[in-house]
Amino acid sequence: MKTMKTQTLIGLLAVMLGTGVARGALYTETFSGINIAIPDGNPVGVSFSETVSDIPGGSTVSGLTVDLSVSGGYNGYLYAYLVAPNGMLVMLLNQPGATISNPFGYGGSGLNVTLSDTAAGSIQTTPETPGAVFSGTFQAAGTLGAVSGSAADGTWTLYFADVAAGGGQPILNGWSLNITAVPEPTSLALMIFGAGLVGFGIIRYFRNSRKSALHNARFTA
Repeated sequence: MKTMKTQTLIGLLAVMLGTGVARGALYTETFSGINIAIPDGNPVGVSFSETVSDIPGGSTVSGLTVDLSVSGGYNGYLYAYLVAPNGMLVMLLNQPGATISNPFGYGGSGLNVTLSDTAAGSIQTTPETPGAVFSGTFQAAGTLGAVSGSAADGTWTLYFADVAAGGGQPILNGWSLNITAVPEPTSLALMIFGAGLVGFGIIRYFRNSRKSALHNARFTA
C-alpha cells in the first residue's frame, strides 16, 4: 500500500510539472530607450538585434505579439519586419493605409501599437484618427504565427525603414516581444509518464483492496 501511495504521488507530481510547462509560459522582452532615428526616404533602413536568453533552453514559440513605439515621420511610409532566431521572417508594417487610390498611405505621425494575430482589424487597413498618434491593437501586415516553432531564446532582429522621402524622420523609441513558449518534447514525455504512474497506482489500489476484501470475507464466513 505504501508503495502504491508513493508511486501515485510521484505520478501526480510528474503530471503537474509536465502540464505546467506544456501549457506554455508568457515572456515579455522589452527593448526600450532605443530612440534611434530611421533614415528618411531610405529603403535600406536600420536593423535592431536583441538576444533573448531568459527562456528555458529548448523552448519553442507557440504565440507572439509585438509592441512598437514610433514617434515622428509619416506613417504611410513605414516598412518593418521581424526575423526569429530560426531565420523565419514575418512582415509587421508595409506602408499602412497605402492602396492603389492612396499610394501615400496614412498621413499621421507616430505609432504606439500592439500587433497580434487575434486582433479584429489589420494595421494596414484600419482607419487612423486624424491628429492623433496611431494606437491600439491590430493584426500585423503578415501572420505572426509564421514564427511558431522557432527557438524562443536566441537573436531576434527588427528591421525598420522609411521608404519614401518627405514627412519628417521617424524615431523608434522602443519595441517589445510577448513570447508564449512551450517546452521541449521531454516535458510532454514527463506528463505522459506521470499519468501512467497515476493510472497504474490506482489499478493496483483497487486490485489490492479487492484481494483484501476477499481475504476478509473468507476468514469471517
